[in-house]
Amino acid sequence: MFELFRNQSRSAAGAIKYVTVGTLLIIWAGLWYYYFLMPVPNAPAWQKYACVGTILSGIAIAAIGLLFGLIGRGAKAADTTVAATSSGEAASVAQVIPTNLRTPGDIGTPITAAVPVSTAAVNELRR
Repeated sequence: MFELFRNQSRSAAGAIKYVTVGTLLIIWAGLWYYYFLMPVPNAPAWQKYACVGTILSGIAIAAIGLLFGLIGRGAKAADTTVAATSSGEAASVAQVIPTNLRTPGDIGTPITAAVPVSTAAVNELRR
């Protein structure tokens, strides 16, 4: 069971923390409002303000945690896609060399042929 927690990505761990903190803020602020502020007929305005602010902050933090997990999942998929494409061998660059010169209108073999060239040779040509 503990292997699940060891192999998590950073985004999953961050999402769990945000959702947990947000949920606890919502629960405790809800209890504060229900048990301490509801029975009092004229509760101080600052207490109501702080209580409602804490509830809304908890909702916001929990929502950030949910979005953090979704964004992290998408980023992980993008990272594995980039890693898979960059780990492959680079595509060879083709250099076009004329093989023979013909007169216009001559139908026959193609005028040019593609010859593979290394990347280093192309970089030298650019200098």
